[in-house]
Formats: sequence, C-alpha cells, structure tokens
Amino acid sequence: MATRTTRPTSSGQPAPYMRLAELLMGSRITMGLRVVVNQAVADLLGDASKSAEELASQTGIPASSLRRLMRALSYVGVFKEENDGRFSNTEVSAYLRSDADPSLREMSLFLNDDAVLRGWQQLDRVLMTGTPAFAEVNGQTVFQYFAANAERSENMARYMKGMYGPEGPRIAAGFPFGQFPRLIDVGGGAGNILADILRAHVGVTGAVFDLPHTADVARKFLADQNLADRFEVITGDFFEEVTPGYDAYFIKSVLHDWDDEQSVQILDNIQRAMGEHGRVLITEIVLEPGKPIGHPHRFIDMEMMVSLGGKERSAEEFNDLLRRANMRMERVHPVEGSFFSIVEGSRG
Repeated sequence: MATRTTRPTSSGQPAPYMRLAELLMGSRITMGLRVVVNQAVADLLGDASKSAEELASQTGIPASSLRRLMRALSYVGVFKEENDGRFSNTEVSAYLRSDADPSLREMSLFLNDDAVLRGWQQLDRVLMTGTPAFAEVNGQTVFQYFAANAERSENMARYMKGMYGPEGPRIAAGFPFGQFPRLIDVGGGAGNILADILRAHVGVTGAVFDLPHTADVARKFLADQNLADRFEVITGDFFEEVTPGYDAYFIKSVLHDWDDEQSVQILDNIQRAMGEHGRVLITEIVLEPGKPIGHPHRFIDMEMMVSLGGKERSAEEFNDLLRRANMRMERVHPVEGSFFSIVEGSRG
C-alpha cells in the first residue's frame, strides 16, 4: 500500500527571511489595498463571505484577476480565503469598511494618491537635500492640492480622524483642560478632538480655528455632536494671526507639518494672541531615543519629510521652538494610554 507524502506548508526559510521578503513586497501590498479600497470590497463583503465571481459582478473586475488579488491580500492577513474558495473580512480588513469607527479607508486613499506617490519617488533626493518633494513634482503644496478638491479635502479630514481619532478621548481625559474655561483649537481640522475635550470637561467652551474650507467641515461635524451652545468655528490663517481672548491655545499634530522657521512663526502668532497668563498646549509625539510608541508614527515622520518638510521633535526641540517664539516651556505632560504628550508653554 502506497504511503501518501504530505508536502510542507512552509518554505523552510527562517521567519526573519520571510519577514524581509514581505517588507520588500510592501509597495505591491499597498497598491492592492488601493484597489480594494476604491472598489469598497470590505463593504461589499460586510459580515458575509463571497466568491470571486460574486465580487466580480459588483466591482466589474474579472473574477480570475480579482481572485488572485484577494488571495494575495489574504496571505498578509487582510482578508481570509475560506476552504471553499470564498473570501471574508478579517479583523484587519474590518478597518477598511466605511462604517468602521475608526476607519483607515481614507488613510489608504491619502497615502496611495498619485500625487503623494510622485513625491515618494524622489526619496533619495529628499534624504540628501532635506527639501520636501511634493510641491516640486506636483506644482502645489499638499494643503493646496487637497483643498482644491472637496472630496480630497473631506478624505483628508477623515484620514486624520481615523489615524488620531481614537486618541481624542485619551487626550481629553489625560490633561486638566477644565482649568481653562475658554479653549481654542488652532488648526483643529474637523473638530473631533475639541468635541472630545468638551464632552469630558463640561465647564469648557471652545473654538476651532482653521482655513475656510476646513472650517466648513468643522461646522458640520460639531453641529452633529450636540455641542452647538459650547463651540464656535473661526476662519483664519495661523501664519498671519490667531484670534486673541482665549485661556489656552491647543494645537495638535500641526507643528510636525512644518519646518522650524514656520513652526516658530505659528507659535509667535499664538504668543501674540495669548493673555499674560495664557497657555499654549502643543499636543504631539515627543521623541525619545529607543522609546517604542506602538504606532506607525515613525513613518508619519517620514511622510512629513517627503511631502511637507516638517518633522517629529524631541522635548529639547520643542523647548527651542518655544524659546524662539518668546515663550517658555513649563512642562511635558505624557498622556496616559496614548503615544501623545502635551507640551505646555507660557509667555516668556
């Protein structure tokens, strides 16, 4: 009687070898994710499993091609290939669904936008010169590009919410915002962090300060949060001036977009708007060598370098920015359970 030989399921290569092979295929994975996001495949699957033929009829992609894409993404854990050849969502692809909270769908749309990718193709030059590539290769800055199109602008706001939204409640609970009756969120985007702060600190009223196209998004978002009597939206440009009269100027994930000179200009405008006892609350990652943060923000730092010219900073670098803007760093408040810290500054 013949003995059946079972073929090994492993390549026989060590795990580090396979991990590096997967990393080298990284750009192919993201291009595949770009397709399934544009085709809303995670939404089409929902809580069910479907064959490649069923998905093909809904996406217009031939079943034979789509099956190969879904198999490849199943290998890296995005989807699951069932024993009958059907595909279903996993805990990973669940975050690509439009009804997920938070959702990383818009993160894929941003990172895989052709204009963003053109900048990354210049990575060698950016590393050598320190000059961001996006504006040079696209003829406009990142902010101009996304502001020029309403859909892109809304996707950008949703990307920020998906990337940082889960941190909002932690930030709101992790700092005594209640000591500042009037708080303004400078460059506050859609206003989701301000909403978290207002919900956690009922004695605080707030404002979002941002450019006109973003302010419109903030008005709509905040109006839906049942906070209409406790917030206002102010349009303006923080490179020109910032609205005076607030007890604290909260500025989150903004300075990392800009180089040191531009960051000092923003902080100087805040300093001019602050009262004698006012505070600036810079909420960003504060770098420490070797400190893990449990978040892909090291690559967000690279995105700042390639697309915007900004960077993540250490406590010493924040101290230098504040000093140059005629302010003094009071302390750094790590936010419990979050990778963010709040750098508190006062007038010098």
